Amino acid sequence: MAYELTIFTPTYNRAHTLPRLYQSLCEQDNKGFVWLVVDDGSTDGTQQLIERWRQEGKIDIVYFRQENGGKMRAHNKGVELCQTELFVCIDSDDYLATPHAVADVLDFWDDNADITRRDDISGMVSYRKMTNRPHTQFPDGVQTATLEELYNQGFRGETTLVLKTSILRRYPFPVEEGEKFVTESIVYDLLDQHYKLLVFRHYTQVCEYLADGYSANGMDVMLKNPRGYRRFYNQRVALGKGSVRYDTKMFIALSLFIADGKMFSMASNKWLTLLYFPMGLYQYWKLKRGKW
Repeated sequence: MAYELTIFTPTYNRAHTLPRLYQSLCEQDNKGFVWLVVDDGSTDGTQQLIERWRQEGKIDIVYFRQENGGKMRAHNKGVELCQTELFVCIDSDDYLATPHAVADVLDFWDDNADITRRDDISGMVSYRKMTNRPHTQFPDGVQTATLEELYNQGFRGETTLVLKTSILRRYPFPVEEGEKFVTESIVYDLLDQHYKLLVFRHYTQVCEYLADGYSANGMDVMLKNPRGYRRFYNQRVALGKGSVRYDTKMFIALSLFIADGKMFSMASNKWLTLLYFPMGLYQYWKLKRGKW
């Protein structure tokens, strides 16, 4: 069977949450997808669990196990292994919103082929329902937009991105030696520079942030992965995204935290780095005390 969509799940010691996602995949009325699981070195029986599901044969599952290297390395491996036109990441603690989610996505994609075939379209964006956070609706009358345009026009909330695999391969997540995570925005900001997304006003997945997840531990995650986040803030300054003052301040603070002497040599804007250095120094003082 020829598939259009890969549902990719990076996972690490999430055998206790994966059954909910698996059940939502099995309930889909359109099975035109592959579930690609990249196991980032789990030690909780995840491999045996996935193997049992593979033997059940309810959905097509591709399983790949690697040494623990973090979500971004797992994501890059997933894109490398993907063999379908479309790629969507559904985390191991999330699940599909309805039994029609896959059908709705693929039908909408095919129904808008005049748009989706364009070279300036990287994929489609839909709602990601949060179990513990409110969100607004996409702005009226908008058919295609970048993520930045949606948020600038008042949207607040989380999104699901179904992206063209061929485009994702051009933008792998950067990885730093000894680090395991960097915000997804480091890639999404680059995609925004060159592509737009087809706007799909439906819920595709449900997300619940767990107490031990990346999103619930933002400060701790950043300080454990300072080089990746320094690269992210430096890139935002270069692209003119967000608040230049705030991003420069964070770049300075993380450079001081890393203490590798590369702050000015790698700064995308050396004059701003010099101008905001006192603020960055104060931000570094705050980070050292666990404050934003």
